[in-house]
Amino acid sequence: MGFLAFPFLVLASLSSEPPWSDLTLAIEIEAGYSSDQVAVCRVRVVNHGAHTWPGRTLHFEARALDGGVVVERVRGRFGLSLPPGGMLETLVGFSAPYTRFEVAPAAASDGGGTRKRSGKSGKRSKPAKPRPPK
Repeated sequence: MGFLAFPFLVLASLSSEPPWSDLTLAIEIEAGYSSDQVAVCRVRVVNHGAHTWPGRTLHFEARALDGGVVVERVRGRFGLSLPPGGMLETLVGFSAPYTRFEVAPAAASDGGGTRKRSGKSGKRSKPAKPRPPK
């Protein structure tokens, strides 16, 4: 009976939310890609803990600042997986050439994608049937 309880204890001890106290987020402008019209930033996460985390669970919010005020927000997440002592990076874009940024963890329920959805349902329409020749 104790043998069956062990897998349940292991699964119960795993949390779906990463312990951000073990992870460090950083953001910096990607000078080679930014321009007079946009800013591209590299967001980095470093794992100082002992667990491997799937990158898709590491959600963040990057913010562009102007005069200390948040002027644009971009939500994102990483890919792959983050092993102990490892690092992951991803790029995010802002719609203006901002120069000051900050990044913070975001809850998974806050989105996680960097793009906003339009009002459309996202369903694709069926392709038109070819008309028979006259």
